[in-house]
Amino acid sequence: MQAVNPQFALTAANAAAVAGICRSLDGLPLALELAAVRSRVLAPAAMLSRLEHRLALLTGGARDLPARQRTMRETIAWSYDLLDPEHQTLFRRLSVFTGGCTLAAAESLLGGHADDVLDGIEVLVRNSLIQPAGTTEDESRYVMLRDHPGLRVRANRG
Repeated sequence: MQAVNPQFALTAANAAAVAGICRSLDGLPLALELAAVRSRVLAPAAMLSRLEHRLALLTGGARDLPARQRTMRETIAWSYDLLDPEHQTLFRRLSVFTGGCTLAAAESLLGGHADDVLDGIEVLVRNSLIQPAGTTEDESRYVMLRDHPGLRVRANRG
């Protein structure tokens, strides 16, 4: 944030909000950079409270960057558009899970062969459209970026 806002200083008063921003953005470097741009006009606590609508908030990347890196929405759209139609369909169908899903839940929803679903999930993870969200002793869990309702809107246009 200091690179964008030289007056910014991490303090005991704002550290929890800054940590909350980092958690809310899943530590994604581009998302953090776009949030830093907003630190010119928003205090960390105000920014954190607005992250419910993060795709609208995370705009305004550097003008010398490609368009796909100026907003989170365009980055996600670009990644989605690189997928083949089969993986785009998988991505759209996984969007029904709020809070993520296990591989078994995805297989159940999709009714596909376990290896096909696993391969599709691997492609989505590799393309940063879903993320592993931890593993229990029995199963892994996968989540979309936290703003999945906005992702569904874009995915349905594609």
